[in-house]
Amino acid sequence: MMGAAELVAQLAGLYARHERPDADQRTAAYWWGARDEEVAWALAICKTVAPDPIAQRLYIAHAAQDPRHCREVKDWGYRVAVEFAGSLGSGQRRRSQVEGYRPDWGHQAARDGIAIALWPHLRDEVPGIGRRCDAFGIGKQGFQRVRDEVQRQACDLIAGFRLDMNETLDERFSRDFTRRWELATGKAW
Repeated sequence: MMGAAELVAQLAGLYARHERPDADQRTAAYWWGARDEEVAWALAICKTVAPDPIAQRLYIAHAAQDPRHCREVKDWGYRVAVEFAGSLGSGQRRRSQVEGYRPDWGHQAARDGIAIALWPHLRDEVPGIGRRCDAFGIGKQGFQRVRDEVQRQACDLIAGFRLDMNETLDERFSRDFTRRWELATGKAW
């Protein structure tokens, strides 16, 4: 993971370049101190329409590589893991999606899934499923299912927030975006 100093140095000449920076670059620069009122406005609007309150924190942790949101993001990942591992079906025909779920390995699977979603370039740094399962004395299938589900949901939220940021910064809004805004605010677009 890149430290704050390296990221700030990389973004130093962002606005002096001839090509227009993308939403991720602008967000990272804003997050680390650049003045950009459009990004501040876009972050607020996108947080309003996000399907989950954690989406903005995931996006900032990804785009700005800022780990200060880790506690909230981990708690979200733990909740996703438990909900995913929980039961399916209804009535007497309920069954567990992941047999033998335990919070110790479930939390580790969630942290691994979040790490891969936030920093895909560091995927090889995350210990493999076999190594994790050996450490917990469990089978691989349940751990992988939980890790993959947390990663999938985190990636979906990051990608969705990025799309919303691009739409907001470009001021070209999709019907889906305007519908979510109307639902969230109770006001007509």
